[in-house]
Amino acid sequence: MSKDDERKRLSWREIDKLRDKSGFSKIRKKLERAERDLPKNDYKSKEKYLKELEKLFVDKETLEKQNFIENLHKNYGTKNFKKLAKEFIEKYGIPDDWRTLLLFLDLDDRTLVLSALEKLKEDFPNRNISEKQGILSKLKTLALTSKDEIIGFEVEKVLKELTL
Repeated sequence: MSKDDERKRLSWREIDKLRDKSGFSKIRKKLERAERDLPKNDYKSKEKYLKELEKLFVDKETLEKQNFIENLHKNYGTKNFKKLAKEFIEKYGIPDDWRTLLLFLDLDDRTLVLSALEKLKEDFPNRNISEKQGILSKLKTLALTSKDEIIGFEVEKVLKELTL
């Protein structure tokens, strides 16, 4: 090779400089800078923002009902729970939420327990596997611990229907 051939070839340093001047590298650097400048995703603030946004689109009655359900869950196991459960039924009827229905199964009132049981039975096919397992285990516990024979009999009957 002659000196002219070597002159025509670019050194690695020159090749790197040319790469840095290319349009793609400029775009890549801008994107990297933009990613660094963006704040990190804050999960809690995003969740809070979405809840506030949801409140704008939810009517007051639905929001009131949700607050009542939250209050029921907080008061579960207290003396006040039975009173709150009856108020809820009078105001809104039997709840659609299966978690709340499970709480109603622990009440002393036979009619409330049987209506909650019937609602659970209707909604059972719509639940996922883990929810179904939770419902079945609660019903098995209720069948074993219920002092009311009618409730125990009805729970056993529903258990047989659901496990078939």
